[in-house]
Amino acid sequence: MLALQGGEDVKEAIRLRDSDHAIEDLTQRLTEMNDQIRGWRNEFDVESPSQLRGTIADQVLDVTEEDRRREIAREWEQLQRRIEIVGFAIREWDYLAPATERDEARR
Repeated sequence: MLALQGGEDVKEAIRLRDSDHAIEDLTQRLTEMNDQIRGWRNEFDVESPSQLRGTIADQVLDVTEEDRRREIAREWEQLQRRIEIVGFAIREWDYLAPATERDEARR
């Protein structure tokens, strides 16, 4: 599992919380991102973007397939980061709420 990398990731989680997204929407998006990664794991029989890159060295592939795998590895890393941020926003939904909302919820 990745960890949030500082203030920018937390700020992004707060932006998600304060946006028009409902927690259900973010949960659905999280499921879709995880499904995408599972699809790549199954398609290429690997567990990580690094292993996917390794298949380029281990297999004889044409240039188009090499490029595709490099692009998927980049997307995979970006999705992992996004999953971490969205997951944090979901887990900390109430904590990330503006102070006025937290005060109202306590009443």
